[in-house]
Amino acid sequence: MALSCNNTLFPKPFFTSCSSQTQGTHFSNLPQPTKQDTIFKIKGPSTLSGHITISGSKNASLPLLAATLCCSGTSLLHNLPNVSDIQAMASILSSLGAKVDAFDGKMMVNSDGVGKVEVDLEEMKKIRGGFFVIGPLVARFGEAVVALPGGCNIGKRPVDLHLRGLRALGAVVELRQLVLQCYRDGKVWARAANGRGLVGGKFRLDYPSVGATETLMMAASMADGTTMLSNVAKVMEPEVVDLARFLTDCGAWIEGAGSDNLIIRGKRQLYGSECVIKPDRIETGTFMLAAAITRSCILMSPVIPSRVSCLIDKLSQAGCKISRLDQQTLQVSAHPSHIGYDLKSFDIKTNPFPGFPTDLQPQTMALLTTCTGSSLVEESVFDNRMTH
Repeated sequence: MALSCNNTLFPKPFFTSCSSQTQGTHFSNLPQPTKQDTIFKIKGPSTLSGHITISGSKNASLPLLAATLCCSGTSLLHNLPNVSDIQAMASILSSLGAKVDAFDGKMMVNSDGVGKVEVDLEEMKKIRGGFFVIGPLVARFGEAVVALPGGCNIGKRPVDLHLRGLRALGAVVELRQLVLQCYRDGKVWARAANGRGLVGGKFRLDYPSVGATETLMMAASMADGTTMLSNVAKVMEPEVVDLARFLTDCGAWIEGAGSDNLIIRGKRQLYGSECVIKPDRIETGTFMLAAAITRSCILMSPVIPSRVSCLIDKLSQAGCKISRLDQQTLQVSAHPSHIGYDLKSFDIKTNPFPGFPTDLQPQTMALLTTCTGSSLVEESVFDNRMTH
């Protein structure tokens, strides 16, 4: 049964992406970003009921797609979410010369035919995740020309850690501004200083950035020698876990799981592998919060409860009833007949995993406006995340 919303009108894409009756997500064989509706018309008050199928993680999918550039042969990724960011990343890979085939929620990528190392500027403006390709391109092909990332404007998201880390691995990196007044219109030129490829090195991140950790992990996996990265986003960070596992399956040597330090012994060649994208923890959390906001009871699967444990704790503190029906299914209820009283306020402070996710902060603030009492919301990850 699909998730239903009484007395509420959603655009057609909502039903397409959320229906639990669909066995797999469908992509076009020629992945192109599709125009999405920009207006939602909602009539309430309303309640939710039924079951929602959680998509694969978008934040895990983007670096995994970029990592296919490290590999000889074909890689196959399962359970990719049908969202415009994934289609844009597929377009970036195709524009570089990779062969990309998409079908039934799967994507097959063969990068043996890559003949370009410069990413189209307009493609890069669409998603921030496109910047991930800089590491694999320099590591495997010795050079990359990548525009500064676009994407959502939620605050300062510099790429200086990515660039300094690449320099520590033997890359010459030059940042050129195409329009001096607009930082986002710059381009990054990176090439191996020795003319062949990257070399092992040491680098300490000023901040445990997930994106920088992933970029440098991919680059170091093909560098000549051993790389030591410290103060990285812990390998317990879900998206970092998924990328490390994929690279290892492709032949990389990565040590340091669960710590702040990574030791990576570069391999001259990696080979395509197969990977199943884990459920999206942000989508899971969003529907959990939707159930709480509308005082409803819904089921959702597949879910990895440990990846949303911080939200489970907060919603339970507020008074929601959250039950694990099996290994992958959660029932979330804030229905008055189940909880017997109204939801109570609670405080949150966003932090890297396993702290409270910054991507769930706006939805949580919406919930808190409906709870009894005062709440304190502290954003410590993105300085512009409060614009909502």
